[in-house]
Amino acid sequence: MESLKPSWSKKEHLFPGVWVYRNVIKKELDIQNRLENIIQNYNLNWNEATVGHKQKLPEYRDCFDFKIRKNENLDKEESTIILNEIWQNVYDAQLPAVKDYSKMYTIEMNYWEAMNFIKYGPGQHFQEHADHGWSYICTVSLVAYPNDDYEGGELSFGKLGISFKPKAGDLYLFPSTYLFSHRAMPVTSGIKYSIVTMLDYNEKAHTPEFHNNGY
Repeated sequence: MESLKPSWSKKEHLFPGVWVYRNVIKKELDIQNRLENIIQNYNLNWNEATVGHKQKLPEYRDCFDFKIRKNENLDKEESTIILNEIWQNVYDAQLPAVKDYSKMYTIEMNYWEAMNFIKYGPGQHFQEHADHGWSYICTVSLVAYPNDDYEGGELSFGKLGISFKPKAGDLYLFPSTYLFSHRAMPVTSGIKYSIVTMLDYNEKAHTPEFHNNGY
């Protein structure tokens, strides 16, 4: 398995299967401000969060999403180029930690879904949920935190009885199954940003053919 230079300052084992890699999303990347600038300057929009099959349930999940996939089109607009740069910066920062985590558990994650940049304001939250379930298939969950200048917003694993207040730059990795159901606690003040990416072994379960054939 490919070995990469560590992108973190240190890593901590928080619970069997749950690790945090510190200082992965470097302050100088300025991810949240770059994203806000491009959304404003190119008349893009944050989207109201949905769950399951595009349902809006604010009592369950109340926040805003902005998804970025790497765009390989040769004829790129300026906004696409900037979004690609943000995606690439985050991917390059996270990849060494993913390789390290995968090596520890003898797995290989070849499928990365779109990166979901999430924004929580005061009172907003995401109730306890598992990332892998009836509406989505994934194996390992990544949650990165580019800022920590807000109150509340802890990452809580209800079934495990553990809760953490992320620090700016943190990248949390953990299995996506129901045993690792987790909750984004309500933000009490300030604006919280996070970057969520789901990983899987391969692309098979993420193709239209897979779903259309009723697997």
